[in-house]
Amino acid sequence: MKLFFVILSCLFSLAAHAQHALRDIKIKTIDGKPLSLANNGKLTAFVFLSPDCPLSRNYTLVLNDIQQSRKDALQIVGVFPDAGYSDNEIKAFKHKYAVDFVLVNDKNKTLINYTRATITPEVFLYDSNGGLLYKGAIDDWVVSLGRKKRQADRHYLRDAIDNSLQHKNISPAETKAIGCFISTK
Repeated sequence: MKLFFVILSCLFSLAAHAQHALRDIKIKTIDGKPLSLANNGKLTAFVFLSPDCPLSRNYTLVLNDIQQSRKDALQIVGVFPDAGYSDNEIKAFKHKYAVDFVLVNDKNKTLINYTRATITPEVFLYDSNGGLLYKGAIDDWVVSLGRKKRQADRHYLRDAIDNSLQHKNISPAETKAIGCFISTK
């Protein structure tokens, strides 16, 4: 019985650490401004992107729409995980695709290590306390690499955001992201 309480105590400690870890991350936007991940009452969606990934480019319209329609409750952060991209390349991507959300260059792999992202585009939605709500694909538009539907039938990220805001269960809480692999060099 004592072992049970020790294990339970460790699990609660890990959960508390995970919630505080997101707030402890220090990262700057491509404009050099510190990005606040502290409890601001908003959901935060990290979306891993790459200028070289066609799907990253294609999803900027969807992500812009999600950010605009939920701007009071959501902060989308576009994360460029490869240290090989300069801030100027990312700024060019922002300009070319009219990106309307914050972008960061994760040169030190801080957010990659935190989320364990492997694909672009891949999304991680966190509540205002740093709890992971959803991870995976933005929607089901992409069937496999090179194969897409006319339009998405399931809008995983939108649904997760809306369900969270309405205090409803998020289902699915995880899907498989399809896209370009993140280089771990």
